[in-house]
Amino acid sequence: AEAYIWSFSNPTSGSGPQRDGTSNGSWTNSNASGKMTSAGTDKWSYKFTGTILFGLTPAELKEFGFLVKSKDGAKQTPDYKPFKFDPLVFTPTKLRIFPSIVDMDDVVSINFDRSLGANTDEQRMTASTATIKMFDEAGTKVGSDLTINVKKTGENIWAGSFLGTKSFTPAAGHQLAKFKYTFNGKVKDINGADMSVSTSESEVSYTKLK
Repeated sequence: AEAYIWSFSNPTSGSGPQRDGTSNGSWTNSNASGKMTSAGTDKWSYKFTGTILFGLTPAELKEFGFLVKSKDGAKQTPDYKPFKFDPLVFTPTKLRIFPSIVDMDDVVSINFDRSLGANTDEQRMTASTATIKMFDEAGTKVGSDLTINVKKTGENIWAGSFLGTKSFTPAAGHQLAKFKYTFNGKVKDINGADMSVSTSESEVSYTKLK
């Protein structure tokens, strides 16, 4: 036997944008991506990321509902709803990316918050650029380092953006798998002269979202 999920966002009126899950397909022909995994006799499971399944931001996703059906829609369960998503809690960090989960075809925003710096250089630096190093799935470095200009977006925050597939081309048969980045800038030394400094390095792995 096979089972398919039919999902929908924010089923309670007024809770947020209401959308069908992207894995639904048509009622008489469910998408293959909506097929559930057998977890034993009369048990099924389905794993998903809400923002991807419904194409909504974390702030727009309050709850979801679903039912289980046959592929052709001849059999179905009642609606199960609403299931509430946990509220989004933002935890600031010295180095972070947006969105928090990205694949190689996404524009990535990298951010540096000097108020959370681990040493006095990081806490005092005025950032001007960021350096990105790219690696393939074998851990081999791809191309040359990419340096981008960054802009101040808050009292202690700088940010810049890049698109991995536009800036780096892996060798034939390979794909971009992760990148490392640092922010670079200046601090004043004891004589008031500029001194070049960089943050520690942060590593981000791409997640295949499609």
